[in-house]
Amino acid sequence: VLAHEMGHVYNGDMFTTTVLAGLMNTFVYFISRFIYRQVAERNEALGFGVYIALQIVLSVLAMIPISWWSRRREFAADRFAANTVGKEHMISALEGIDRWVQRTQFEYSSQDALSTMKISGKSHSFMQIFATHPPIEARVNALRQL
Repeated sequence: VLAHEMGHVYNGDMFTTTVLAGLMNTFVYFISRFIYRQVAERNEALGFGVYIALQIVLSVLAMIPISWWSRRREFAADRFAANTVGKEHMISALEGIDRWVQRTQFEYSSQDALSTMKISGKSHSFMQIFATHPPIEARVNALRQL
């Protein structure tokens, strides 16, 4: 797991993800502001409401490419870890995380044992487009193909 996190540092993932998030937020702001001005010329109160609604909707939509990028970086960090400590060790670590998730979900009847980290063992959910980590099954399969 430590080698995986070192992979993020080595690959510059924090920097690129921060830049991507900043760009997406900039687009959200400017698009919302542009439409706000168009609407506010006719009705200031309506314009403000539209501005707030657009900020919310566009921010949620902006999470899709950011999450997609993050999932790609997870595979790259997994590859780095596999090359550093061996793919079997990385597969074992991921399978251990998956077992912990399954046990935690069973014990606490929770569907989101790792939801704060956006890690999921499930791959067939619509919400997967917002996940920052690929499903563990997909990560293990990718490692096995190395």
